[in-house]
Amino acid sequence: MKLLRMRYIYIGGSIAFIVGLFSLLFVNAFYGGTNFRAMQDTIYSTENLDLRGLRDIKASGGNLPRLHYLSWKLSHIQGPKIILDLKCEFHGYINGIPTTFLGYNRAKPSLRHFPRRLFTTGSIDILVDQVLPEEDEVRKFGFDYKSVNVGSKFIVADEKIDELVNFFETLPPNTWIHVHCTNGAGRTSVALVMLDIMKNAPTVSLNDIVKRQHLLGSINLFDTAPWADGTYTIQQLENRKKFIENFYVFISQRKNGGIQHWSEWTQLQGNSSPFHPSVTPAKVEE
Repeated sequence: MKLLRMRYIYIGGSIAFIVGLFSLLFVNAFYGGTNFRAMQDTIYSTENLDLRGLRDIKASGGNLPRLHYLSWKLSHIQGPKIILDLKCEFHGYINGIPTTFLGYNRAKPSLRHFPRRLFTTGSIDILVDQVLPEEDEVRKFGFDYKSVNVGSKFIVADEKIDELVNFFETLPPNTWIHVHCTNGAGRTSVALVMLDIMKNAPTVSLNDIVKRQHLLGSINLFDTAPWADGTYTIQQLENRKKFIENFYVFISQRKNGGIQHWSEWTQLQGNSSPFHPSVTPAKVEE
């Protein structure tokens, strides 16, 4: 009986180990909800926070979408849904699985990427010819698609900001937009704050817009302290913050009948940086 019990323990332990290892390696191929947030999500800390206009924004954001999961999350949304892809790096899908899950975007893949590749494609090599572009994959799930190449760390040409502004402004009524980059952090956070600014500045202060987006799940764009394992420098974080401040001023004057194009407005300010940190913004309501 003792040997039999030990045998069951070994078998049970082996099964648990295999299941755990499989889950560790493969669960986020299909589940991508760690960075998902929608403008209608609950905010648990709303003390002294202006929420005006937030719930009216038909938008969500996250990492490179696992489309089965995203379709389920947005299944209650009526009307057209469009995915805004901010990634400029090579990416797509193989058998419905994002190539980032396989480490195709990494010069040095992690150890976990090789069994993932082997299980998914039968090879540990990068099989470029099997990669389906994101535009083709998302249309299988009923999404429309828009790509704006904003570069890594949101280093972006003025013309791309003009393109984003025009895209946000000309969305058909009742259209839901889902924004993503790779991890749903830097570029996605900036784009969602930009959208919130376009919808609600200058009625809502910039501080409240940045704070409420952060409480929903975006990174705090006013926090310029580098992460211990992050890739942004202090200067890049400060430039990004300055960009958001400048964009708020631009949209505020735009709504008041001022200059309508970001590229024209920044040229008049005498900017030279991709984030345009040289602009001294007007006083912003706190």
